[in-house]
Amino acid sequence: MVAATCTDPVTVVIPAYNLDAYLQDAIESVFKQQYDGPVSIIVLDDGSTDQSLDVANRMAGKVTNLKVVTQTNQGRARTRNRMLELAETDLVAWLDGDDLAAPCWLADQIGYLHSNPDCVAVGGQGYSMTASGNAIGPITHPLDGEDIDRRHLSGEANAFFQSCVSVRKSAVLKAGGYDERYPCAEDYSLWLRLAEVGKLANLSGCHLCYRVHATSANWTLNIDQRTQGHAIQQEALKRRGLPNDGRVMDEIPPVKKDDWNRRLFWINIALKSGNPLSALQMLGPALKKHPGSLLMWLAALVSVADATIFFGNRTAKFVPGKSLQIKSLPNVSFYRAGRSLVRARRRWRGGADASQ
Repeated sequence: MVAATCTDPVTVVIPAYNLDAYLQDAIESVFKQQYDGPVSIIVLDDGSTDQSLDVANRMAGKVTNLKVVTQTNQGRARTRNRMLELAETDLVAWLDGDDLAAPCWLADQIGYLHSNPDCVAVGGQGYSMTASGNAIGPITHPLDGEDIDRRHLSGEANAFFQSCVSVRKSAVLKAGGYDERYPCAEDYSLWLRLAEVGKLANLSGCHLCYRVHATSANWTLNIDQRTQGHAIQQEALKRRGLPNDGRVMDEIPPVKKDDWNRRLFWINIALKSGNPLSALQMLGPALKKHPGSLLMWLAALVSVADATIFFGNRTAKFVPGKSLQIKSLPNVSFYRAGRSLVRARRRWRGGADASQ
């Protein structure tokens, strides 16, 4: 963690499209930052058809440092580039309109950029939450810039959050800004090009409360993101004169299978993080879409059992301005017992097969 001694001016930019259910909390989490320097906030409404613009204007009426801008729908990449144009400071901090920033976010990241002038972008760790703000589980990213870049070049999942990341505007512009050819993976493209301009880093502190909901871009555009991500990776390898390893992008599953994979992924994270109440919250809509899934029904049984002995979630609900109080899965849990039984069964089957 970095001490909050920096007072450099920073602009927090919040893009919003049809996020009226979450936008107020996102903005309030910026109001309640533990940062001593001047903070300007810009909310850009990208042609929302819900009440997002009304929410932003209402919040702007409470403070003098929040500016609200609206435009016809332009999509993610164009919106991000326009927000860079609107920002009047070189230090720009991004927050998506459906997420929450931990109170230490700006103090940690802007302080790090101040102390490390060769760093052009800095992020932190994250913790996922349900649509209503109940804790799911951690999302960890590598700290070292070389590890971040190596993971991006390998085509693995993003090692850098777009939300709750702070950048130097001058470096982003030098790298070419957000590539509008890739409107579903514009952040991944930028991180690869930014690493060619300066250093990237992730801090160990948890800065992002990432909201998992079925209308988020990372959910609805998952297949497009993977397709565009593969093209971006190939461009980066060619641009840097690195050999193409010949690997073909993993086969993209059908939409229904992809939805099943994604829901089970988050449910499992909630259970292994000691948050069975959140698992149950996600299992409701999941079982409606996949009623024949035995794994989901088993997860439901484990969730009920652990929610009973934990009296709910181990980690409390996330609230704007409140420091994160994160707890882990205890030694005694039905989830841990079930995983132990699965491992024991695999070892037994492996031994039985070897003896034949």
